[in-house]
Amino acid sequence: MFHRAFLLVLIFGNFLSPVSSQVPDRPHATIYFVRSGSYIGSACVTDITLPNQRSFNLSLGSIVEYTVYSQGIIAVTREISCPATQSTVASRRSDQVSLDITSGTEYYVEVSAGKFRVVPKDDVQKQLDKIKSVMVHAENLDFPIDKASIAANDPNKGAGQCTCFLISASAYVVTNAHCVKDGKEFKVRTTMNGVEREVGATLVASDPSNDLALLKLDGTDIQWPDPPFAIRSKGVEQAERILALGYPYADVMGSEVKVTEGVISARSGVGGDISKFQISAPINPGNSGGPLIDEQGNLIGVLYAKSGMAEGAGYAIKASYLETFLSNIDDLDPPVLTNTIEATSTAQVVSAWRNYVWILSSK
Repeated sequence: MFHRAFLLVLIFGNFLSPVSSQVPDRPHATIYFVRSGSYIGSACVTDITLPNQRSFNLSLGSIVEYTVYSQGIIAVTREISCPATQSTVASRRSDQVSLDITSGTEYYVEVSAGKFRVVPKDDVQKQLDKIKSVMVHAENLDFPIDKASIAANDPNKGAGQCTCFLISASAYVVTNAHCVKDGKEFKVRTTMNGVEREVGATLVASDPSNDLALLKLDGTDIQWPDPPFAIRSKGVEQAERILALGYPYADVMGSEVKVTEGVISARSGVGGDISKFQISAPINPGNSGGPLIDEQGNLIGVLYAKSGMAEGAGYAIKASYLETFLSNIDDLDPPVLTNTIEATSTAQVVSAWRNYVWILSSK
């Protein structure tokens, strides 16, 4: 069960989660992996792996500069694969070193046939001066090494702007869990038929594993209508056309809801994550928590993240996971929604949705 109000989020940021190979303005440390040009073991292939990350090859006489955003104890694995020779059989072995990572710090790992160890910079300075081949890698924030340490080190935590949408006439709104992470006060700027008002909101429940949250709008003097859309949790196909609604960079781009369109690029997210769709509709910081809808106006997902690895790619949490989340909240009757949108064009679908997609801010 997802209990009320106090399930905390372990996902970074209160804006749309950046999914990129490198985010320079985020606090980080740098690890330098230095492999000597020694002839001993030169025929062997050396691969380096950090937890949850893709391995990379460290070639003879090279340096890898690795940006890491997570903090704390991180185990690094080296795997050596050596081919057979006239006098030896093929072999494979692995070993590990551990680093205690603190943002703003540089670390140096010496790698050779017989050495795999953390060393002071002075121990590898000659190689740093000599080696010209430097490759650059960074922690993938789609699947970080340690989500919790990134959230704790996020300068934007507890303050930000996202998108939310009305899910029930009982004044419930849905957004991402990372949008309410560490927030103490929530405000929703609603727009109904051109009339804007700012309403307080209270966190009801949060599901950090699927990045979903439910809030309830404060006050009883406003009569909220039943949303005109249905939740479509089955039958969404690859290449199906979709619309993404939200408020990217609302402080700069304004308080009119923004619409982008695209297709379902894949029915799974990064690394085959079956809880997500990959979409081609462009999304940006501030879109987090907004609805992903089909051409008939049915809700098929909740916008989640932008990819920095693939241009124009984004991700959305599937509506089936939202239904499960809502059905497991104590004392909540999950909304039963019916699509009453009568539309023959994309513009009419967006017009029907416009009154139900709002700006969420937290501090």
